[in-house]
Amino acid sequence: MTLLKKFTPAIFITCLLTTTVFSAQSETQDNGYKIQIIDNCQVIKEYKMTNEQIESYLALKAEEEKMSLLEVPISAIQDSIDSYSAQINKLTKLAIQETEQSVRIDKDYLKQQELVVEKLNELMKGHQQDFDDLGKQGEKIGKVADTFVASLEDTIGDTKHQQIHMYTPDDQKNNYQCHSDIINI
Repeated sequence: MTLLKKFTPAIFITCLLTTTVFSAQSETQDNGYKIQIIDNCQVIKEYKMTNEQIESYLALKAEEEKMSLLEVPISAIQDSIDSYSAQINKLTKLAIQETEQSVRIDKDYLKQQELVVEKLNELMKGHQQDFDDLGKQGEKIGKVADTFVASLEDTIGDTKHQQIHMYTPDDQKNNYQCHSDIINI
């Protein structure tokens, strides 16, 4: 029993050290996720992403996927929205004829325009929930994106770079688009 009392602190310390070492390794092990700083289409710095950064990145990707699904109904009506908008513009030009000396308003064209505006409003009203859902998801993505950007600040600092690329295990070698004059973050 006295032997156990003597070795208990040693066993406890050994367990703590082992846990710390494994924890540190999991934070820095090569997990395939990297932050690449690109300038003039060349990778100038590369950092391994921490577990926190990976978690934030994957959360952002998941929210983006939800947004893509929410955009489907809007994409389906986009041609109708564009068509109604073009008709409204055309009827506006026909309804209001302006010269240097006068303005002529054709009420028949204005009535036609009002009918098209009504159709557009009905279409939009029928999809109001879709637009509301998109807005809510946009706010959610913004918050998740802020968390992700905050997780990067300790690694990349506050310096301005031409481009930041998140390299994931799914990426092919150098699978990024070069934007030599655009700041992405």
